[in-house]
Amino acid sequence: MSLLMSIRTELSHIVEALKAVTNVDILIVDENLDRVVSTVEKNFETGARAPMYSAFHNCMITGEQYFLENPKDDPVCLNCTSRNTCRELIEFCIPVRFSGRIIGVLGMCAYDELAKQNLLMNKESYMNFESQLSHIISTILSEKNITRKLEYRSSELLTIINSINEGIVIVNNKKDIITTNNYINEKLKSTAGSSMNLRELLPETAYRKLSSQNFSGETGPVKIKGMEFMISANPIIIKDTQEGTVLVLSDFDKMKESVLEQNRMKDLITFDEIVGESEAIRQARREAVQVAERDASVLIIGETGTGKEVFARAIHSASRRKSEVFMAVNCGAIPENLIESELFGYESGSFTGASSSGRAGRFEICRDGTLFLDEIGDLPFMMQVKLNRALEEKEIVRVGGHTPIKVNPRIISATHKNLGDLAQKGLFRDDLYYRLNVVPIYLPALRERGYDVIILARYFLSRFAKVYGKDLQGFTAEAEKVLMKHSFPGNIRELRNLVEYAVIFEEDSLVGAQNLKRKMGKGIETEDLSLAELTRVYEKTVIESKIKNLGNSVDSKKEAARQLGISIATLYRKLES
Repeated sequence: MSLLMSIRTELSHIVEALKAVTNVDILIVDENLDRVVSTVEKNFETGARAPMYSAFHNCMITGEQYFLENPKDDPVCLNCTSRNTCRELIEFCIPVRFSGRIIGVLGMCAYDELAKQNLLMNKESYMNFESQLSHIISTILSEKNITRKLEYRSSELLTIINSINEGIVIVNNKKDIITTNNYINEKLKSTAGSSMNLRELLPETAYRKLSSQNFSGETGPVKIKGMEFMISANPIIIKDTQEGTVLVLSDFDKMKESVLEQNRMKDLITFDEIVGESEAIRQARREAVQVAERDASVLIIGETGTGKEVFARAIHSASRRKSEVFMAVNCGAIPENLIESELFGYESGSFTGASSSGRAGRFEICRDGTLFLDEIGDLPFMMQVKLNRALEEKEIVRVGGHTPIKVNPRIISATHKNLGDLAQKGLFRDDLYYRLNVVPIYLPALRERGYDVIILARYFLSRFAKVYGKDLQGFTAEAEKVLMKHSFPGNIRELRNLVEYAVIFEEDSLVGAQNLKRKMGKGIETEDLSLAELTRVYEKTVIESKIKNLGNSVDSKKEAARQLGISIATLYRKLES
C-alpha cells in the first residue's frame, strides 16, 4: 500500500474541506497513479488509475506544476490516453512531496464555468499552495497520534483558508461562527469569534435569503460595513448529514473589475484592424496613431457608420491608458432626464427608481481610463455646462450627493454634425467645443474612399465566412462592380451588413451580384415578374425605406408598422419574403 493510500481517510477530510472552500473538484493520486480520494461525482471511482501520459503523469515525472486552461488542446496532454474523452475545462496539478521525493499529485479540476472562473481568479493563490500541501501531507504521515493529527489538520486547514484571496466564514448548524479567515477579518477590521452568530454579521435580508435556500447557493451583492460582497454558501456534508456551512464572501468590486477586464480583452481593437488604403483613411489613421500616446482630447468627425468608435477604441488600445477601462456612451440615446446620472452616477434615494445603494457613473468607473462620448452634438445644452465643468475641474459630484469625486478620464468624442456651426448658432457651448476639439480627426464617407470598398468587402467576407462556416473564395466581377457603383449612405456599417447578408444566402463558391442587389433593394429585373411578385418587391422596398428613415430598433420597426397600417408580424414577414 502506498503512503497516500495509508492516510486515505485523513486525505478525504482535506479534499472535502478544500472542495467546500474553493468550490472546485479535488482529486489525489499516488505514485502509481491510483486515485486515492476524489470529489468528482460519477466521473472517476476511487482506486481507478489516472490516464498514462496525462498532466498527472507528467507532474509525477517532472515534479513541476501544470496549470492547463484548455487540457484537451494543451501540449502537456498531447499523448494522454484519455484525451478524447476529457471533460475538464481547467486542470491544475501540484506534486505532493514527502522526505524529498514525489509520492503523488493533487489535482484541482473544473467541470463547469463557475468552477473555471474560481480557478482563474485565484490562480496565483493556488500556485503558491504546493509547500503548504506538502507540509500537510508530511504532518499527517509523521504524526500517528490521533489527537496530534486532528490538531495539525485544523491548523493546516486554517492556513489553507487564510491563503485564499476571498472571505471565508465557517458556521455550525446553529449558525454560530466557528472560523473566519484573515482576508475577511482585515476587510471588516474585526475578528468574528464563536460568540458571534451569523445573524449579527449579515443584514437581515441576506440572512433570510440564505435561510430560504437552506444555506446552499448564492446571494448578493450584500453590503457589510460599507463593502459589497457576493456570498456563496456551501454546506459541509459528513456521512450524508450537514454539519455546518462554509460561506465564501467575494469582493463585488473586484468581481466587477474582472468582468471589465474580460470585456477589455474581448473588445480590444488595434490600428491593424482599420482596413483601407485610400489616402483619406491613411491620413486619419496616421493622425490617430500620432495622438494615441498623448492625453489630448480628440474629436472624431464623420458620417454615421464611418467607424468612429473603432478609431476611438484603437486610440485607447495604443495609449498609456490601455490597461484601464474604455467606456462608450451614446449621448443621443440616453433620455435627457437620465444623462446626468449616467455620466456622474447617483446617491441612494436621489430619485424615484434609484438603487438603494446608489451607483457609480461612467466618469467614475473609467476615472483613469478612456471615456468615448459618441454623438456629442446631441448632448442637451444644460448638460454641456456640467460636462464642461467636470472636464475643467477633473471632478464630479453624484446626483443627490455633495462630495466631490476626483476623476481624470481621457475624453474622445465623436459627431456627425458640424459642431463649429452649432456653436456659432448658440446650439452648442463654444467653450466645450474648444475643449473637445483639441485634435480633430476627419473620417471620410465610404463613397469617398474608392477601392477601399472592395478591400473592406473582402475583409468582411473573410470574417463572416469563418463565422458561418462557409468556404467562400471571394466576389464575382459583377458583384464587385455593384459594390463600387453603390453610394453606401450607411457607410461601413451598411457594407458590413450587406456582406454578412450575402454570405448567409450565397450557395456558390463566389458571392454573386444577385444577393447583393436583393439586399440593396435595387437592380431587380422585373420583366418576368408576376403582378403578385412585383407587389411583394414594391412592398418590401417601401418598408425598408421607412425603416431606414425611422431607425433599425424594435421600437422604430413598430412605429414603421403603425405608420404603414400593418402589424409588426406582417412587417417582419414582408421583409423576409
